[in-house]
Formats: sequence, C-alpha cells, structure tokens
Amino acid sequence: LRGLLTRTSVPRDVVDYIVYGTVIQEVKTSNVAREVGSPPALRAALALSLAGVGMIAAGQCDVVVAGGVELMSDVPIRHSRKMRKTMLTLNRAKTLGQKLSLISKIRPDYFAPEV
Repeated sequence: LRGLLTRTSVPRDVVDYIVYGTVIQEVKTSNVAREVGSPPALRAALALSLAGVGMIAAGQCDVVVAGGVELMSDVPIRHSRKMRKTMLTLNRAKTLGQKLSLISKIRPDYFAPEV
C-alpha cells in the first residue's frame, strides 16, 4: 500500500476505504487480502480509522484503494506434484495421441493426496 500511494502521489490521509480480495487462495502461502487489511499493514501505510462499505454507496467516500490477487496460474490441486504436472500438461495436449501418451504415464502413487 505504501508503494502504491507513493507511485500515485495520493496522500494516505485522503483514503477513505480499502478492500482487497484473493481468488483461489493457496493455504501454504500468505493471504494477500488479509495481509493488506492487517493492523501492521495499515499502520505502515494508512490510518486505522477507515470508513465502511456503506459510505461508498452513500457517496461519502472520495478515495478507495481496491485490489486483489488470483492464483489461477498455480491452482492448488491436492494431488502429488507428479499428478498435478501431468494434469496441467494433459490440459494442453492437443491430439488424442498426446493425451493417451500422458495418461499412460500415470502411476498409482500419483493419486496419493498431498498432506
């Protein structure tokens, strides 16, 4: 948030509201939306007294910081790494021969779930 405000020259005291979201959250990594909204992050970049969502609808907010992340390039599939790699490669296979070749390489241990 501090970097965003610096690059845009928006004074932090004019921000009325912040909202962030995460799509396809990977539980093994930090939740960006939660990190942005955490008190240490807010203390680093913004005042803790932020307005609510209702203020946007009521026209009481002038500056809103909104953002988020998506992890669609690395969707958390709870299979072994070998199985995930095979499934992603299978998705890109164009011909039936390519698909059958990939499927034939799948072994029983590929189905062991990731703990």
